[in-house]
Amino acid sequence: MHMLALSVGILPPTNPPWPPTYDMAASTISMQCNSSGWSSPERGAAFGIVSYDWSNAKKQWAAAKPMDCEERLFEQAKQTKAAGAAHVFVYRNIVKALPWFSSVRSKLLDPQYAGWFLRFDGSKPSYHVPTCAAEDASKCSDFYHDQEQTPAVPTAAQPNPDGECTNGVCDVGEGLPCGEYIFDHRNASVRQWLAEQVVSPTALGASGLIDGLFLDDFWCSDLLCAEDPSIDGCPCNDPVQGPTEIDKSSQVDMGLTDEDIRDLTLGWNLTMEGVQRAVLERHGYTWSLILGQQNANASPRMLTQASCRAALRLACKPDSDWQQHSLLFGLRVNGTALAQVLATACRALLRAAIDSCVNLIQH
Repeated sequence: MHMLALSVGILPPTNPPWPPTYDMAASTISMQCNSSGWSSPERGAAFGIVSYDWSNAKKQWAAAKPMDCEERLFEQAKQTKAAGAAHVFVYRNIVKALPWFSSVRSKLLDPQYAGWFLRFDGSKPSYHVPTCAAEDASKCSDFYHDQEQTPAVPTAAQPNPDGECTNGVCDVGEGLPCGEYIFDHRNASVRQWLAEQVVSPTALGASGLIDGLFLDDFWCSDLLCAEDPSIDGCPCNDPVQGPTEIDKSSQVDMGLTDEDIRDLTLGWNLTMEGVQRAVLERHGYTWSLILGQQNANASPRMLTQASCRAALRLACKPDSDWQQHSLLFGLRVNGTALAQVLATACRALLRAAIDSCVNLIQH
């Protein structure tokens, strides 16, 4: 029963809605992030797709009152489109409810949406993460939240936090501690709202400035992995089962059973399906629809000098996944000189591989 439910969520790998091209420059993708301010629009426009991370301009939005990451991502997209970019993506997270996104913050602050978010286990006397803001003990929340990659007020013990709040205040809404909250995907209205956010003004709305989304993080269940180890993300080790990139004691602090995590994982799968469908209906695209990137891995295939020719020979076969799907490839670069050598070598390898493909087709 659970595996049937799991198979419903998350769409299969799907190609972008725009026509394919053999123009190498137009076939590039870059995840860019300048945490100190705006990324170069001209540099971003040089890629076929430029995707902006949530930490872009973090120094600016962490100091804003209130924080405005969502609006700054939109402004970055606007600047990059004006510089001539073909496709601009921005970051969204449908696992973590990040209060520096104003659309999420409005729900966290509204009591009628309290059922959308997971809570601390109220039966415990203490937790592995604080429930109140470090800079203001009066700012507390029963909603579970941790401080992974979270802006904070600098202290003697932590003079360089991951995003610096100014004037002694981290402003993510009145009375709300700054932290990473978590959506409860067992709630169908959460799934509906997250899908609707795809067409919001700061996402794939009518502005035409944003062409796609990077959908970050996923849920992983030990019970589901035991049933089928081939499920994307198994085994659960990011860092443990449950939501990814969250404090490793989150299950204990929230009092979730293994069955709860299984149900939340299944709910997240359904959410992903709805969000991905909404993206495609708006003629947009998302990284997780690329083959092999189902859990927003941003994990490219790496071709080496030793493997390049053989891999491209296989690519010539009609049943190759190269012929059927969009694929993500990468090049490991360690310094300018090496980059130039690798670029020269890669051109030679590609030219030889293309000749090999032609010979295979002819013979």
